[in-house]
Amino acid sequence: MTAIRKRAQALETEFAYQQEFQFKAEARRNALMGLWAASAMRRQDADAYAQELAACSADGPTAAYERLRTDLALAGASVSDEDLQTRMAAVLRDVARDMHDK
Repeated sequence: MTAIRKRAQALETEFAYQQEFQFKAEARRNALMGLWAASAMRRQDADAYAQELAACSADGPTAAYERLRTDLALAGASVSDEDLQTRMAAVLRDVARDMHDK
C-alpha cells in the first residue's frame, strides 16, 4: 500500500508542476503577445497592455485570444483569426521551450 501511496503522491506532484508550468507559460505568452499587439495597434502603453493580457491567463484558456481579437479589430489592425491563433501557438511553444531549458 505504501508504494501505491508514493506513486499517487508522485503523480499529484507532477500534475501540479505541469499545471503551474502551463499557467506561467501562458501568462508569459500573453505578455509577449500584448507587446506585439500594442505595436500593431500603435499603442503608447505597450507594457501596461502586456500586463493586462498576462493577467488574462487567470480568466480562462481563450480570454487572451478573445481580448486580442477584439482589441486588434477595434484598432483596425488587419490580423486574421488564423494568423492570431498561429502566432499565439508559436509564441507559446517558444516560451515553453525557453522555460524548460532554464
